[in-house]
Amino acid sequence: MLTRRSLMRSAAGIATLAATPVLAQSPWPSRLLKIVVPLPPGGVMDGLTRVVADRLAQRLGQSVIVENKPGANGMIAASAVAGADPDGYTILSTMSSIVQNVSLHKSPSYKMSDLVPLAPLGRLPIAFIVPKTLGVTTLRDFVEKARSSPKPLSYGTYGLGSSAHIIGEVLMKNTGIKLLQVPYRGEAPALTAILAGEVDSAFVSVGGAVAQRESALTLAIANPARMKRYADIPTFDEAGFPVLGLTGFSGFFAPSAVPRPVADRLTRELREIVALPDVNSRLLDLGFEDMSDVTDFPGFVDDEVKRWASVIHEFNISI
Repeated sequence: MLTRRSLMRSAAGIATLAATPVLAQSPWPSRLLKIVVPLPPGGVMDGLTRVVADRLAQRLGQSVIVENKPGANGMIAASAVAGADPDGYTILSTMSSIVQNVSLHKSPSYKMSDLVPLAPLGRLPIAFIVPKTLGVTTLRDFVEKARSSPKPLSYGTYGLGSSAHIIGEVLMKNTGIKLLQVPYRGEAPALTAILAGEVDSAFVSVGGAVAQRESALTLAIANPARMKRYADIPTFDEAGFPVLGLTGFSGFFAPSAVPRPVADRLTRELREIVALPDVNSRLLDLGFEDMSDVTDFPGFVDDEVKRWASVIHEFNISI
């Protein structure tokens, strides 16, 4: 027998079911978005991400904040985003470390399948710099100095297991020199260490290197060819010490279960923002290279996983 109470419950259930599609289809975005960066504030990656965040906020009509989560060669930030609600409100802006960690660590804190690639930001060639006080002007000079030094010269990097670390290992094995790596929690502290004379050299972004030209010399870049914006800087290959053209990359990722329409919207918005003339110009000024030729970013990321894994295994690099 139907009572008044059971009828009311049935009516409430029907009302809830009727409302569910409306809630599920609520417009995105409807609140603040967060872009997580695996480096501390002050570096070129952080700076460029903030430029993109400002433009994304303008286009979406919602606030977009940048949250810095440095440490563990980007794994802290990647894990945070991989474990975030897949609702499109948490995005990762990261570098090649995202694909390197899965080969460098036996048990990385995330899997590549936990994240979906959204859009590329730019290629990120790595520069090798020395303080002017070191007394060398070419990469060959540095290699000879390292060979004759009674103790290993030091090189700073922006993290253990980073592209900077890997390229340093390749350079050592291809030249037979011994260098001591000093890893920092990001590029800004590595640059500070160069200026303070704490290290003899450092691998940093081209943008970071150019910003310190008054105090440091850029001896070479790890790139297949010279950069158009900084054509006066030779490549490692040109200098006679190949490092396999190991150019890094940067891009945006989201939790893998993010709804497809949201992921597609983010991909479109991010690609259009990076292509804006003033943003693209800023990207080039900061030492990035354009990646608009990469139309299949997920495929590109898959290839990068394989490429860096091959280098890491060939040169027996571990951390």
